[in-house]
Amino acid sequence: MNFLMILNPGKKNSVECASRAIQILKSRGCDVYVAPKYMEIFQNLMVREFDMERDKEAVDMVITIGGDGTLIHSAEIAIAMDKPIVGINSGRLGFLTELEHYELDSLIQLVNGNYEIQERMVLEVNHHHKEGGAETYLAINDAVISKEDMNARVADIDVVLRSGYINSYRADGLIFSTPTGSTAYSLSAGGPIVCAGMQAIIVTPICPHSLFFRSMVYGPQELLTVQGKYINNSDTLMLSIDGKDIIKIVPGDWVTIYQAQQKMKYVVLSKNNYYKKLTENFTNRR
Repeated sequence: MNFLMILNPGKKNSVECASRAIQILKSRGCDVYVAPKYMEIFQNLMVREFDMERDKEAVDMVITIGGDGTLIHSAEIAIAMDKPIVGINSGRLGFLTELEHYELDSLIQLVNGNYEIQERMVLEVNHHHKEGGAETYLAINDAVISKEDMNARVADIDVVLRSGYINSYRADGLIFSTPTGSTAYSLSAGGPIVCAGMQAIIVTPICPHSLFFRSMVYGPQELLTVQGKYINNSDTLMLSIDGKDIIKIVPGDWVTIYQAQQKMKYVVLSKNNYYKKLTENFTNRR
């Protein structure tokens, strides 16, 4: 079995954790691939240099070492290769990483095939321009539409459902979350926790102007069309995908959000571990 290892060197213990993981996997006859920029770090461990076009068929699974952000930003690579992904947390407890840095011996379960794959929902987000044309993005956690100037007045945003019904919001912005992302920004804004294996789109307003604006959970078949009303707010909204892609939404533009055809193939090593990990994170966070 062959692995692509992606790490965040800025995370505490990530290099040491990766080195130990490589040793464990190679001792079981596995090949481990890393990006060219990490070849020098692990040159004594006989790793292979990864090239997407050349090696995507040779890799069986993606391993990330860092935190939740490392896994989320690496998931796009795993999805593009249609490979499962598993995360190892090298620092504080994470919601998404399956293993902690002191559980590396459990990697043997991967080699032995003792794991399950949970298909998790991904959002397809399309930014449509008033002049024509559109860009497409995939959101593993969430897509956030908010004011460009957070000191400006609240934004007026319409969300049109497939049926044509319109929900109008006055808020600092809206979070469109997958169940995986329900424990991220959406939770901080007062949204519900939705079991990560479910299929749903969660819409959570950010600092809503009314007490009656609350999170809504929509079915996976829903198509959401989002557009600013530009009544009293600034002329530009911002679209953020998983906290990294920042796109300006000018008057006349609109955004569509719906379930993507692609899935994130999430590796589960322990049955019924999701709720246990949630409890640990809420009780042990410092």
